[in-house]
Amino acid sequence: MSKDIDALDTLDDYSDEEYSAFLEYTQLKDQCMIEPTTLYINDKHEFLSEWEYFAKADGLEIKHTDCETRIC
Repeated sequence: MSKDIDALDTLDDYSDEEYSAFLEYTQLKDQCMIEPTTLYINDKHEFLSEWEYFAKADGLEIKHTDCETRIC
């Protein structure tokens, strides 16, 4: 007898919100055609602190902007 386990049930160390922020960040990063070097993040971004953490972990330079958030 097998039991289905939701992916988020196995990620006890992370909240659903943190995991959602990571997925959104990763999706945007994967859209970059070249190796990304910089995160341009809007100061009012919903996941500002989370994305800054992810960018630092990836070795990206972080620049705050009033424009749309992007990674390139």
